[in-house]
Amino acid sequence: MLLNCFAFGVNSFGISPQLNIMGAQTHFELFVLTDRTKELPAQNRVGQNEQDLDGFWPFEHFYVEAPGKGKAITGRFRGLFTGFDLSEFLFYNLLIASIYLFFKLW
Repeated sequence: MLLNCFAFGVNSFGISPQLNIMGAQTHFELFVLTDRTKELPAQNRVGQNEQDLDGFWPFEHFYVEAPGKGKAITGRFRGLFTGFDLSEFLFYNLLIASIYLFFKLW
């Protein structure tokens, strides 16, 4: 449950270390925890639609690639907890609590 709270907090507040790797024709962004950052340039480089791909965690698109301006390609690793929102938080906490209750009553 602590991991669920950590993942939800990271996505709620947009806390994540970020690395930028620039090449001649490519730009790669590496977000360690989540790409829910408050910085608008990060969203503009890959695009809002690619950032808001909403699957159910862990069935998210963790890596997206989009053509940038000209021939440059921007790739992004979206982070380990990307897309972990309130519905996932509630689902996984209820799942953990129900498994615990099942074994406790068994």
